[in-house]
Amino acid sequence: MLKNLSLRNNNENNDYQLIGIVSSSKEFKIAWIINNSLEVSLSKIDNEIIKLSNGSSLSISHLLYKRNKGYIRLINNKIIHNKGKSSLISSLSNFDYIIQFSSNFFEFESFNIINKLKSNNDIQFANFVDHKSIKEKYLLSIW
Repeated sequence: MLKNLSLRNNNENNDYQLIGIVSSSKEFKIAWIINNSLEVSLSKIDNEIIKLSNGSSLSISHLLYKRNKGYIRLINNKIIHNKGKSSLISSLSNFDYIIQFSSNFFEFESFNIINKLKSNNDIQFANFVDHKSIKEKYLLSIW
């Protein structure tokens, strides 16, 4: 089933932060860790299906939590498509998951997010990523 994709207003595209996560754990385990560590409630959203011009398609899996005008989203960076597996954001191929959140979402300091995530042994590595240097950042606007 092909979904209609909506892109957020371009004015909002720079009003977020990204964290890359390395973990061999499944998506729902990572979501559980984030929910408990950061006191949010991520929920599974239907996968976004993107049909490519070469006839193949991509399936993007993500979980979302919205509060007031802010949001946090867990994106599975490892995607499955007609030709196998690859990364959604190829410039971030070292990361298994990406956390995207609005800049005003958390009341505590941003560096505390990394410390909270790293306190769980299922997350091998977590760090902030500069989204301005990502070529495929338009894919972060789909939801």
